[in-house]
Amino acid sequence: MKKMLLGFVLVFGVIVSQGVTATAQDSVVGYWKTGGLGTINEVNTVTGQTKNNRGQLFSYKFAADGTYTFVGYMESTMFGCTTGLFNEINGRYTVDGSTIFLNPSRDFWRNTYSCFPNSNRSQTKIPTKKSLEFGFKTDQYGKDFICLSDAGVETCYRREKE
Repeated sequence: MKKMLLGFVLVFGVIVSQGVTATAQDSVVGYWKTGGLGTINEVNTVTGQTKNNRGQLFSYKFAADGTYTFVGYMESTMFGCTTGLFNEINGRYTVDGSTIFLNPSRDFWRNTYSCFPNSNRSQTKIPTKKSLEFGFKTDQYGKDFICLSDAGVETCYRREKE
């Protein structure tokens, strides 16, 4: 009887702990992004076109199947020359409590320079595992955010429709 009860407790404990993990993982599923633009515009003296001098966009897409994609893009224009930095990381993730564990399989980078296109570079770096602490917030308009803390720096991403 003791062995049967112990077996039941072990099996029940595994089922309950898997259920908690699945629920925690489900809570992060979605498309989350953050970004912004600079407040100063640059005018091309030749064409007369106006362009914002800087901007950035960062996003995470956590899929229900345990895969994720991170995309980061930054752009800066100075003296008519635009520099762009693009990063895309793909891999798998798991959630345990309030921690997301990222296990990337690909880490792609591209640097572009409009005035010196021969300097444009693309490379795939060796992926590095990392963990992010997370929590959720809602703004005054009822929009949902996931806030990720990476090495003590917190960034909040707004939930977007896919």
